[in-house]
Amino acid sequence: MGSKNNRLLAAVMFTDIVGYTALMQEDEREANKQRERHRSILEKRATEFEGKTLHFYGDGAVTIFNSAYKAVMCAIKIQKDLKEPFLPLRIGIHMGDIAYNDQEVFGDAVNIAARLETLSVAGGILLSEKIKDEINNQPLVETISLGSFELKNVKHPIHIFAVSNSGISVPSAVDIKSKTGMISNRIAVLPFINMSDELGFDYFSDGLTEEIINGLTKLGMDVTSRTSAFAFKGHNEDIRQIGEKLSVSKVLEGSVRKSEDRIRVTAQLIETGGGFHLWSETYDGHLKDIFEIQDTISEKILNKFEHKSAEEKVAKSREDGQKAYDTYLEGKFLWNKWTISSVNKALRCFQNAIEMDPGLIYAYTDAAFCYVFLGFMGQMSSPLAFKRSKELLEKAVRIDDSFADTYVALGSIQTFLNMDLKEANKAFAKAFMLDGNSAHLFHQYSQFLNVVGKNHEAIQWLERALEKDPKNTIYNSELGRAYYFARRYTEALEQYNYTLQLDSSYLPAVDGKGWVYAAMEEYKTAHKVFEIFQNLVVQEQKNIPQLVYVAARMEMEDAATHFLEVLQLGDIDDSYKATAIDFALINMALKKYDETFFYLKRAVEDQIGRVMFIQSDPVWDDIRYDMRFKQLLDQIGLLDFRMESVKF
Repeated sequence: MGSKNNRLLAAVMFTDIVGYTALMQEDEREANKQRERHRSILEKRATEFEGKTLHFYGDGAVTIFNSAYKAVMCAIKIQKDLKEPFLPLRIGIHMGDIAYNDQEVFGDAVNIAARLETLSVAGGILLSEKIKDEINNQPLVETISLGSFELKNVKHPIHIFAVSNSGISVPSAVDIKSKTGMISNRIAVLPFINMSDELGFDYFSDGLTEEIINGLTKLGMDVTSRTSAFAFKGHNEDIRQIGEKLSVSKVLEGSVRKSEDRIRVTAQLIETGGGFHLWSETYDGHLKDIFEIQDTISEKILNKFEHKSAEEKVAKSREDGQKAYDTYLEGKFLWNKWTISSVNKALRCFQNAIEMDPGLIYAYTDAAFCYVFLGFMGQMSSPLAFKRSKELLEKAVRIDDSFADTYVALGSIQTFLNMDLKEANKAFAKAFMLDGNSAHLFHQYSQFLNVVGKNHEAIQWLERALEKDPKNTIYNSELGRAYYFARRYTEALEQYNYTLQLDSSYLPAVDGKGWVYAAMEEYKTAHKVFEIFQNLVVQEQKNIPQLVYVAARMEMEDAATHFLEVLQLGDIDDSYKATAIDFALINMALKKYDETFFYLKRAVEDQIGRVMFIQSDPVWDDIRYDMRFKQLLDQIGLLDFRMESVKF
């Protein structure tokens, strides 16, 4: 199960069209035209420079090369090809170890190349220091240094360079700083000034400077090289200018004064942005052993760094980590309510948690599930929900490519947002391979089984999920829906009633119970249940399609037609916007089958996830044998879909 991963060292080029999402919303035809032009030129130039495009993801791509020089030359050619007419493409290139298979590409090199691309500008090419080192002696490539920066999900600061050939756009260090939020915590140790009467005492001050540089490097700090720092020896230059020239956020400077057999060393740490003093210390000692005192003073200075650094990091990580996790838990609480407003709030919580702790992988996958829900319900366009959720999952893979929930989420977005059942099946297969004992996986896989019509298998997987988490309201409610899909209506009602004992206001269970009564043609009871649903959502939704459907089934045609018109007009105060699926259901209840198929076809074209259940849902039984229904099943890949189910 799953594709075999290939590993290799490669130059990774990440390309992305600037503003593609906004253009897609404004002018889909133009957006598709730009995307195809990007792909065409990329494939042409990649072939020319012996590159291989591993993955297209809508408006961007990952391409690898066996040579840093070829990758950079390919990028230059691409940007020049896209000048007339101008296509706003950003490019980032890094070199490192990657892994890839038929479905995906991942590794630190991909992560860094992607981050560089996002920091670039339209028409620009950013390079990592590794790439720059490889092309140093290539006269056809001109570059400039932009400084070192801390990038999200990257352990160490990256020294960034921009290609500056004629016709290539170059961002400023300020541009990059505005996107990253800061220049890296990089430090320069300036040569300590000898203030003694003995001019020859420079050897001590220079030696002390080198000891501190070496010590800070061993502590894992990003320290400017000795050569760069000593270039400022004897120059009385403003600290802010030194910071800008060396791309550092802090400078350690000091002085040495000798008087007979005693020595005094002063040291001060300065923040380069505003020239503020962060701390200063004075050290006194005897010159019994000149080298011993040098070691002692450098050790004391290093201890101050180590102590401060460790103290600050632990405090900050604890504080940020706890805040992030608390915010994540708030999101989970809201997510479990499974309403449109609660999921929107949950999404904001997960996004905030990611901002606080970029390594909190659960927040990425759960945020992706929020997008699945919103796209499924038709409250966000599926292409946009697909793009945003895929971006989150790509980041999750970079954090940990063996986290099973990432592939569970991928299976769901392929099913309900992309309508690609084969890719969904592959994703679920990989999730089972990584962790075949997850209740969450069992639940999501059961939804996939209900989509493809394997309702009895779906029930078995939900029962397994409940063995692990018996009081979970989502799993209990979904088991009721699986019974409903399997036409086991009595069991469905029992299951929904049990769910409502756990939480009497749990909306999906109230809604599901109403649809079971409707399937049993007990429309008066269904109407009462949907009225309860209406009362529970009155703050979000003034008119619900369920009541209109039941009114039509009860042959209250005038009332149904009236409320259908109200739904079509919409209400800007409603958080729920009626979709093509809702209009299809109501028209079917009114026995207006041409209109029903019109809206069902539109639901497929709009990729509204709810349409994926049409093969299983009893509500469509009236039109199930119409040829147009089979055509719809064929259009979304359900008519002849074949799969080998996961075995218990």
